[in-house]
Amino acid sequence: MNQRQRYKFALVGHSWELAEAVRSCIDQEKEEVIIKVVNMGEAIPTAQAMFDQGVEVVFGHMGNYHLMYQATGKPVVRIIHSDLDLIKAFKKARETDRRIGFTQYGRKLSGMELIEELLDIEVHQIVFQTHDELERGVYSAFFDQGLRVSVGGGISRKVITDLGGVGIVVIPSRSVIEMAFQEARTIAEARRKELGEKERLNTVLQMVEEGVIGVDRFGRMDIYNEAAEQMLGVNLKADLGHSLSRIIREVNLLEVLTKGRSERDMIKKIGPAEVVVNTLPITIQGQVNGAVALLKEASRIRNINRKLKESLYSRGFTAKHQVSDLRGKSISIKRLINKIIRFAQTEATVLIQGETGTGKEIIAQSIHNGGSRRTQPFVAVNCAALPEALLESELFGYEEGAFTGAKRGGKIGLFELANKGSLFLDEIADIPPSLQVRLLRVLETKEVMRVGGDRYVPVDVRIMASTYKNLQPEVEQGRFRADLYYRLAVLRLQAPPLRERLEDIPFLIEDLLGGRDSLARSLTPEMIKALKEYHWPGNVRELRSFMESYLVLLDGEQEPAELFHDLLSEFKQIAAASTAAGPIMVSRPPKADLDDEYVLPSRPGASLKNIVESFERRVIDQTMENCRFNRMETARRLGISVNTLWRKMKNH
Repeated sequence: MNQRQRYKFALVGHSWELAEAVRSCIDQEKEEVIIKVVNMGEAIPTAQAMFDQGVEVVFGHMGNYHLMYQATGKPVVRIIHSDLDLIKAFKKARETDRRIGFTQYGRKLSGMELIEELLDIEVHQIVFQTHDELERGVYSAFFDQGLRVSVGGGISRKVITDLGGVGIVVIPSRSVIEMAFQEARTIAEARRKELGEKERLNTVLQMVEEGVIGVDRFGRMDIYNEAAEQMLGVNLKADLGHSLSRIIREVNLLEVLTKGRSERDMIKKIGPAEVVVNTLPITIQGQVNGAVALLKEASRIRNINRKLKESLYSRGFTAKHQVSDLRGKSISIKRLINKIIRFAQTEATVLIQGETGTGKEIIAQSIHNGGSRRTQPFVAVNCAALPEALLESELFGYEEGAFTGAKRGGKIGLFELANKGSLFLDEIADIPPSLQVRLLRVLETKEVMRVGGDRYVPVDVRIMASTYKNLQPEVEQGRFRADLYYRLAVLRLQAPPLRERLEDIPFLIEDLLGGRDSLARSLTPEMIKALKEYHWPGNVRELRSFMESYLVLLDGEQEPAELFHDLLSEFKQIAAASTAAGPIMVSRPPKADLDDEYVLPSRPGASLKNIVESFERRVIDQTMENCRFNRMETARRLGISVNTLWRKMKNH
C-alpha cells in the first residue's frame, strides 16, 4: 500500500503514556496517525478539527471517547483496557496506599469487589460526566476521605497531582491497541467504499435534470445535486449535515420521515422558483432510514405539456373545426348551430344522428372546441371500420402478452389518449354487443381496463357519438342496449340532410371555391338552380366531391356549362344505380358456387359495375342478417376473410 493510499487516523488522548503506547503500534505502511494530548474540554473541538482535516477515524480512551462519540456523530474507535491492564494500574497504586480512588466516566464499573479481594485494597469509585464533576469528586476523595492515590486517565491524574496526590494512568496493552487499529482499518475501508458509492451516486445525480435533495434518518441533509441548487437559487452545500435547513422543511422531507409515506405532485413556491415536488421515504427492513425529494420546474412541465399537445396535434388528436365552419342561413342550420353552442358549455354525452355526408364529425369537433376541453385531445374512431377484436384493443388498449402479436410493453387505448379531452365514437350503431357492455361500464364508472390487464385506470373523457341509423328501432329489436342508448343520448343533435337546406348550397360552394372569384363566375344562376334541384343523397360530402371534380376538369377543352351538366348527370346516374339495387333478391344464403337466383334491375342505362356492386352489397347485407350480424360467421359463409368483409362494407 503506497503513501497516497494509507489510512489517516488521529488519537485524541489524555496522557503521553497512552500516546506512546499507540505510537508503538502504528504500521507506517498502512496508516499515518496524528496524536493530540488534550484535556477533557478540548476533546470535542479537537476531534472535529481532525475530521475536518480529512482524518478517517479518531481513537479515544475512557472519558474522551464517550464525549467525542456522542458529540461528533463520526467514526470514533474506543481503545478499551482489559481487566489485566486495570489490575496492573491498581497494583502500582497499591505501592502508595491500599485505599485507592478510581475515576470512571458515566457509571460505576461492576466487579470491582473481585479486584479488591485479589489485591487486598479498598477502591472508591468516582463517577463523572463533566470536568467539573471530576474535580469535585477528586477533591471530596482527597480532603474528605483522605485518599492520596487514584487510578484513571491522564486528566484525573492531573487533578489529583495538583492536590499533592499520586495519579496512576491505566495503560492499554499492545494487543488491545492493535485490536483498535484493526477495527479502525475496517471502518475506514468501509467508509471509503461508501464514499466511492456515494461519489458515483453523486455523479449520477449531477446528470439528472430534476433537482434531488435527500436526508438521513435524523433529518440531516446528506445528498443534493446542482440542478436543485440552480432551480432554487441557493447554496445547499452549507446545509449538508444539518436538519434545520429551510429547504428541508419547505419540501416536506421532515414530514415524510415522521409519517413514512410519499407525497406526489405538490406545487411549492420556494424563493423565486415554482416547483413540483415528489417525496419518497427510504425504508430499510421496514424502518424509515431517510427520505428524498425530486424537484421539477413547473415551467418545464408546462413546456412538456405543450410539446405533448403538439405531438397530439401531429398525430391528428385535435379538433380542427369550429362552429363557424358550419355554413348556411337556413332555419335548420341555424337551429343546429344554436344547439351546438349550448351543448358545448356542458359535459354531458352527445348523440349526433344524421345521414352520411352531413358533417357529424364537424359537429362533434365544434362542440369540443366550444367547451372547456378545447385545449385537450380530441380523439375520433370509426366503430364500423374495425373488426370487433381490433376495435376493443384500440378503445381500451392492451397489456404486453395479452394476445399473439401484442406489442412489447402493451399499448395505450383511445380512452386513455383522450383523457381530459373528448372521444368521438363514429357509427356507434355498429358496435358489437360485447363492446356495448364495456362501453357502458366506462360511461358509468369513468374507468377502463386494458385487454389482458388486472387493474382499472381512471379516465376523464367526454363522449360524443354519431350514427346514420335511428337507434330507437335498434333498441326495440334488441340490437342496441337501451341502457347504453340513454347514456349516450343525454343530449341529441340531428344533422339536417342537404336536401332540407338547399338554400345553403351557394354558401357551401363559396367555401369549396376558397375565394377564387374567377371560378365562382363560371357558375351561372342556371347551374346553381340545377344544383338545388338535385336531392343529393350523399349530402355535403357528395356536393364537395362534385365540386372538386368540376374544378379539376374545368381547364380542359370542354365548355364549363357542358362539363357541369355532364358531371351532374353522372352523379345522378350513380345515385340512381344505388337506388336500383332494391329489386335484387337473394333466395338463400350465398354459396361459393354463386348459384343464387336474383332479378336484375329493370332500370335502363345501369352499368355492369353498378349492377355488380349493388348485388354484392345486397348479398353481404342479407348474409349479415342471416348470421345475426356475426362478422366472423358472415365472412366464413361468403368464403372471404374478415378484413375483406370490412373493406367491402366500408366501400359500400
